[in-house]
Amino acid sequence: MEVQGCVKKYGKLFAGNAAFAAVEVFLFSPGLLGLSPFSPNPLKAAAAIAAGVMSVPLFIWLNRILLAEKKAELLKADEEHVWEKSLALMEHYRSSKVLGGIAQSAIAQMERMDKVQETFETLVIRRFGAGSLSYEKFMKVIVSACECFSNGMIRMANKMAIFDEAEYKKLASMEYKLDDIPDEIQEEKKLFYDKTLENLRFILEKNEKILLETDHLMMEMSEMGCSEQDIDAVAEQIHTLIGQLEYYT
Repeated sequence: MEVQGCVKKYGKLFAGNAAFAAVEVFLFSPGLLGLSPFSPNPLKAAAAIAAGVMSVPLFIWLNRILLAEKKAELLKADEEHVWEKSLALMEHYRSSKVLGGIAQSAIAQMERMDKVQETFETLVIRRFGAGSLSYEKFMKVIVSACECFSNGMIRMANKMAIFDEAEYKKLASMEYKLDDIPDEIQEEKKLFYDKTLENLRFILEKNEKILLETDHLMMEMSEMGCSEQDIDAVAEQIHTLIGQLEYYT
């Protein structure tokens, strides 16, 4: 399988470069378009210079794309920049017909959680003062909520990375009935993909609940008439929710 993949990869590389060379021949050959920087026609001369300048970066870009290895990069909670990597993967699937809606919702949730982290500490400092015991207590609550939320996004990103969209489309379109693979096996595979999509939406739902509770906590924090005991009650709801989500995981 590795040899076959290598042959396929370098076959694409050869075909891509052959196509690039054919375009260059068409542009600069005297018998064809015949672009030349020494042409008496100023438009043709300018076009030749522009095409020549663009050829090098286009050639490099084309070969980078053709040589790129498309592998599923699974994320870990403790690796560096995992939040940015999760977001980048969601952005990658934003235009997907199958995963696009889920990815778009996840991106919106991540943007909202970023705002929560930006705003929450300011509220706690204004209410209790930096470095106070209450400050430490409530900052631990939001850190736990953010970690739980982030873990949900990492799970989503990993599921998306291994989700074979082309295979799912084939199964959804009933094309599998035309091949020689037993239908019952492929129908079972379709159920597996459907369950994966359902699980992705489930994670979205749970992360939305985290956002709802953090919004509730910030609202209580901003109301100067609310006592610390009232804020504690909301914080306890977040602890309970996080415990439930860890159980589901």
